[in-house]
Amino acid sequence: MQRRGVLLAVAICLLSPGAYAQGVAPTPESFRIEWIRRPGWMRPGVDGYLYNDSRWRVTNVRVRAKVVDGSGGVLRETVVSVFGNAVPGSRTFFVLPPIKEAESYELKVMTFDLISQEAAPGQQQGP
Repeated sequence: MQRRGVLLAVAICLLSPGAYAQGVAPTPESFRIEWIRRPGWMRPGVDGYLYNDSRWRVTNVRVRAKVVDGSGGVLRETVVSVFGNAVPGSRTFFVLPPIKEAESYELKVMTFDLISQEAAPGQQQGP
């Protein structure tokens, strides 16, 4: 009976997140987003950039894009995907639908998948 209790305790420890992992994984707030309208000589559209401020390489990033008018009212909403992997400390490109001159975007990361945690800048392994 005591052996079952030990096995149960070990299973709980393995299945529950440990204290070492708390606060390490990125949250939607770990990413900054900016957008810019394309110049008039280009095809109409809006380019977006995701900045990964976390220490994690992520993929499958989905961004909620709310189009708002001058008074802040939401006109429409869509979800866009960020191309490729978002590497820590870099920016990743994505495309947004064109909007009218009086409209703007409110962007927020909805979901993403973790790939791997990168080493801190001072801990990089070298030759």
